[in-house]
Amino acid sequence: MEELLQPRHPLDKHHQAQLQALQQLPESQRAEMARLFRLGNATYRYQQLADGEVTEDDYQHWLQGLPERFRQAMEQGGFAGAKSSLALRRHALERRDVGYSAFMQAILSPEDWAFEQQQRAAAGL
Repeated sequence: MEELLQPRHPLDKHHQAQLQALQQLPESQRAEMARLFRLGNATYRYQQLADGEVTEDDYQHWLQGLPERFRQAMEQGGFAGAKSSLALRRHALERRDVGYSAFMQAILSPEDWAFEQQQRAAAGL
């Protein structure tokens, strides 16, 4: 089962839970679920790069690019409320030239990267 989860979740308790979930699935469903876990694990690792690195300047820069209504909602909670937002964290990383696509392509297998691209294209992203 370990070989199905590369990249693995960096937190052992979550990695163990993923292994257990895969073991409980019928064999025919394991590969698909393992791929979803791998994609989630890679995304989690990307988001962790911003841990403690989001600044007030990142927040202000991010607000400038948001649609009016969303910007107003994000301003109500202030920097402290938005600091853990995945969108703000991604914005901060990309401002530092740590792009999501480049990170994901580097960490995922070519097959998983192709699947990720197909899903994004199907969703119009």
